[in-house]
Amino acid sequence: MTKADAQPEDVSERTVGILLAGGLSRRYGSPKAFARYEGRLFHERAYEALSAACRLVTVSSAASLAERFPGAYDVQVDLPEVSGRGPLAGICTVMRRIPAERYLVLPCDMPRVGPRTIRRLAELAQTRPEADVAAVRAGDAFVPLLSVWRAGLADVLEQEISADRLSVMKLLAKLNTVWLDASRIDEDLRVFDNFNTPDAN
Repeated sequence: MTKADAQPEDVSERTVGILLAGGLSRRYGSPKAFARYEGRLFHERAYEALSAACRLVTVSSAASLAERFPGAYDVQVDLPEVSGRGPLAGICTVMRRIPAERYLVLPCDMPRVGPRTIRRLAELAQTRPEADVAAVRAGDAFVPLLSVWRAGLADVLEQEISADRLSVMKLLAKLNTVWLDASRIDEDLRVFDNFNTPDAN
């Protein structure tokens, strides 16, 4: 096969999706992963979206919630050394357990994000190979957990967690982070809203 005949590179084969669904969601009143938007559970919508661009989708969840997800899901509970330390712990755990070249992260509380949006995010992130993280910015609003992380960052995440530095934004400020314009990913910026209370939808 000549170079001209080669098929386009399949980014999905080297990308693992991380569905962040470990929060107990006290402000929401119940775990948001099991809330509904337009008739479907938040985690179902997020899983479907990530599956559009990832060879494997894994759910990062708390031990108390893990058995509530469908048996077909790969569910990862935090490693003991980072357990319960927020989203960085979930990302770190998946990086330690599942080798990949990149990790596409989506929190479960963004139920308007669909497959098209995720595919476009993956495409844009691929154009910035120099970035440690490619995350989304919608105007003045940062969406740090809708993001693509390169491999090899697990040690950095674990160091931050061990030092009790759990802010995702502060970590991204230390890394080579590229902020992608949300309007290049989806023209409807409502897609990037987090649902923090039951009346948000």
